[in-house]
Amino acid sequence: MNFITVPLEQIILYLYKIIGNFGLSIIGITILIKLLLLPLTLKQDKSMRAMKKIQPEIDKIKEKYKNDKQLLNEKTMELYQKYKVNPAAGCLPMLVQLPVLWALFAVLRKAPVDGGIVPIESTFLWLTLIKPDPLYILPVLNGLVAFAQQKIMGSDSNPHMKSMMYMFPIMMVFISYKMPAGLQIYWLTSSAAGILQQYYVMKRGDEA
Repeated sequence: MNFITVPLEQIILYLYKIIGNFGLSIIGITILIKLLLLPLTLKQDKSMRAMKKIQPEIDKIKEKYKNDKQLLNEKTMELYQKYKVNPAAGCLPMLVQLPVLWALFAVLRKAPVDGGIVPIESTFLWLTLIKPDPLYILPVLNGLVAFAQQKIMGSDSNPHMKSMMYMFPIMMVFISYKMPAGLQIYWLTSSAAGILQQYYVMKRGDEA
């Protein structure tokens, strides 16, 4: 993990020298990461649109071969190949972000006496960056933004995804409320930027 943690620390320190606040530096590096991942995000959007387009055919195959799992899988793969759809493409941005999330957690967890770059007293607004949000505002905001993302993606129109539209935001609140505030800032900024990106790619798709 050092191959990610060390460059991450250096970039945060570089931004800190310019901005003068570690909280704003985390926001800055989050936006930078989102820009770097934009090509993958566009690929994700293309895959999601293709999956949505062929969903009726997938449902027909599921109904026709519901008693033959092997044939069901074969026919589904043939459909993916026919339309050149890669279901895994939609997960790429999230998978790429996970190592960054773990690395940032390691950066915030490491005490300054052990070589950590973020001082114990570093603050941003009402937050102490290496401690959880005492007012639980960030976890709630993370849940609300996660709900907004699911809504924009149209999860409420898909019966298979509708439950996730409500479960995922609740999970986000539960998972993040004990995270260091700096990590919650990263996740909230990343999610908010993701909504803007989603709006952009949807508008781009409507104009295409």
